[in-house]
Amino acid sequence: MISFSFRVIWFVTKKTKKPKTGTYMEKFIMSRKELEQITVFEEYKKGEITQGTAAYRLGVTIRWVRKKVKRYLAEGAAGLMHKSRGKPSEKCWDKAQEAFTINLLKTEWHDFGPTLTAEKLFDIYRIKVSKETIRKAMIRAGIHQEKTKRRKHRKRRQRYVMLGLMAQCDGSPHDWFEGRGEWCTLLVFIDDATSKILWLEFAKSESTDSLMRATKNYIQKYGRPKCFYVDHGGSFHVNLNNKEHTKLTQWGRAMAELGIEVIYANSPQAKGRVERSNKTFQDRLVKEMRLVNVSSIEEANRFLRESDFIERHNRKFAVEPAQKGDAHRAIIAYDLDTIFCTKETRKVANDFTIQYEKRIFQLHDQQQVLIREKDEIVVRIHLNRSITLSIRGIPLNFSEIETRPEKPMVEKTCASYKPHKTSEAAKRFGSGLPSMKWEIKHPPVERRVG
Repeated sequence: MISFSFRVIWFVTKKTKKPKTGTYMEKFIMSRKELEQITVFEEYKKGEITQGTAAYRLGVTIRWVRKKVKRYLAEGAAGLMHKSRGKPSEKCWDKAQEAFTINLLKTEWHDFGPTLTAEKLFDIYRIKVSKETIRKAMIRAGIHQEKTKRRKHRKRRQRYVMLGLMAQCDGSPHDWFEGRGEWCTLLVFIDDATSKILWLEFAKSESTDSLMRATKNYIQKYGRPKCFYVDHGGSFHVNLNNKEHTKLTQWGRAMAELGIEVIYANSPQAKGRVERSNKTFQDRLVKEMRLVNVSSIEEANRFLRESDFIERHNRKFAVEPAQKGDAHRAIIAYDLDTIFCTKETRKVANDFTIQYEKRIFQLHDQQQVLIREKDEIVVRIHLNRSITLSIRGIPLNFSEIETRPEKPMVEKTCASYKPHKTSEAAKRFGSGLPSMKWEIKHPPVERRVG
């Protein structure tokens, strides 16, 4: 049996009185729900079911069934429909006013729009109607022309004046090896002032680790730029519950520690320099790697380091900056290994252990700093996947253990009872009762499985 979700076309003839013309027959379309009511009421009419059963099957009250049964017995199937079916709405626009307005719009007000028409109808003729109602009437009459929306004005952003003031960064996923290898992403760092390619690196995806590794390599070669211009990708920006932009990703936290400002582009056109370079690389770089049969990420990165592809590209596409010089800053005072990493915090447990991603680390007794329970420990997962622990910037000695050490059993004792010297107990037992010891033994708990 095939069921349909749309309304079932079922015509019901209903007698209606019309002025001056007498009685005429009108047809209405019944819904699937009303057809089901006909079936139930026919069974009730034959005495096969009660009103309570009918109410249960239709999901209504018995009072509703009594009311509908009377109408069904008196009017038939038409009595199940709403009385306003086929009648014009009381809120609809009067046909005479609509015809009058359309006539005005075709003659005197031929160049009026919906908003101005609504205002003038009220001011002159005291006809109150919304502009949307007028717009729909004009569309039905074929006299309304939709105006094309004006494109948003965009101003071309000027380049920064010096090398190193701004670096645009983006990832370009593509079939870089043309089927010879897996799909991967090219991470591109381009200078805004000169369009010079600062760093290229292939990675499996635009992940946090791959982005940190590429950014670290770029900074080690050139130094720290004044700012980065990036999109709202998940590795650059926290997009969930971050309206005030106070939450930082691991990459954003690393840039904050290096004193590098991060500017987020609101559209791909805003960072068009790096987007256009991605398109160029998807054409030229793909063909260059095809000539030397590069088919893996490792071979592609080796090709970028050992060949002169980047130098030839910069000679062809880079431009001179407005001001000579290099605004990249030194990195001598920064330990890049402790910055470019995944940084989390954990609290010291009572047994001086730290738990991170189901791994347990035991802190040693000999440390350079005093550690207390519930102190916050900084856990760093470096790019080579090694883990270090520190507190207040001081590294800690630790070792990884498989299971948490068992807690020692402590024997509980009852405190000595020392009654008041003037009490009867003091006279009978002296200065106090001897200490009492007991051992609590719980019965084994039977666990039911299933």
